[in-house]
Amino acid sequence: MPKHVEFPPNTTATPTGDGYDTSPGRPVIARCGTMGAGVAVLPHAHPRAQLILCLDGVLRLRAGEDVWMVPHKHAIWIPGGLGHQLTTQTSLRVRHLYVAPRFAGRAGLPQACTVFRGSPLLRGIVERLAVEEDQAGAAARRLAWVALDEIARLRPAALHLPGGRDARLVAVMAHFLRHPEERRSLSEVARDLDTSERTLERLFATEAGMTFRDWRAKLRCMVALEGIERGETSTALARRLGYSSPSAFTAAFRREFGAPPSAFRSGLR
Repeated sequence: MPKHVEFPPNTTATPTGDGYDTSPGRPVIARCGTMGAGVAVLPHAHPRAQLILCLDGVLRLRAGEDVWMVPHKHAIWIPGGLGHQLTTQTSLRVRHLYVAPRFAGRAGLPQACTVFRGSPLLRGIVERLAVEEDQAGAAARRLAWVALDEIARLRPAALHLPGGRDARLVAVMAHFLRHPEERRSLSEVARDLDTSERTLERLFATEAGMTFRDWRAKLRCMVALEGIERGETSTALARRLGYSSPSAFTAAFRREFGAPPSAFRSGLR
């Protein structure tokens, strides 16, 4: 578990075996599933690429130093061979596609972890495939090609929070992941770590690719997604995450995601 990510689960679960399936003639394996709240799937990697589509709830994925949030109506692509761990704070329904390595490199498919806004077509294909008795049959293979074409057309969503490797940057990120409401300046935090604000700003720029201010703003909005799914109001979230008012929280959320919190309050039920 990366040191800067603090998200203790209540229980752990082992990954399914579908990602390791090397059966010939099955370009895509589809599955329906659920995850309870407070569950962490043990860190793992498998040869098949994986697409996880969230129908409700919010999934958090860690890979290396980075974190991705996957709210309802969204999906995440995980390349084959990439070590990752899934965690939840809320219960959720998910749909999985496991893509064989020889097909995961098709033109247009991502080669890195990517969150997309899903589509009704993709959801329909995955659910149809998941109940197909013969997933190696001609009908299933035709559906698989359509699914991969649809994935290649999906638009990425800005739900990625970059991490860092330098011990000082890791410590700062760990602190704010544990305390997203923290309003202290970077210079105050730097003094606690016996380093300089300038050094930390440089580390944020070089390792996270953004300023501290932008990183913290994104963190707060991503944490808010989990609160929204638990039913927290904008007023409660603004108070919990250190905003001066509900309107300030809503404005920050809209700047980050291009839509108000209300757009994330109803899933694909």
